[in-house]
Amino acid sequence: MTLPEITPQTFRRHRRPLRAFLIGHEAWFSTRDLRRLLNTDINDRLIGRLCDDQCQRVLLLNGSGRFNEETVISESGLHTLLWMYCYHPENRLLRQWVSQEVLPVLWNGKLRAA
Repeated sequence: MTLPEITPQTFRRHRRPLRAFLIGHEAWFSTRDLRRLLNTDINDRLIGRLCDDQCQRVLLLNGSGRFNEETVISESGLHTLLWMYCYHPENRLLRQWVSQEVLPVLWNGKLRAA
C-alpha cells in the first residue's frame, strides 16, 4: 500500500513549526512537530493508545522539500494526547492556539479552494 503524499501548511508557535493539513474535513498534525512543541516524547507506545482512526502514516513534505514517512494524528487524537497522556496545565494554551488560530486557517483555505 502506498502512502499519500501530503503538502501541509506550516504554522509557527514560539519559533517552532507545526505542520497541519486537512483530509476531507478533518485536521491532522505532525507528531514530530508536536513533540517539539510539547517538549515531550510522543512515542509509538503513546500513539498506540489512540484509536485507529486517530493516527495514520503519511508521506509528509518537510522543510527541505522532501517527503518523509511520518505518523500524524487527527484533531481528536491531539485533544486526547493533551488531555489524557501529556496533561500539563500549560498545554491548554497549545490547545487554544490550535483551536483559535490553526484550525480556522485550515478550514478557511478549504472553503476558498472549493
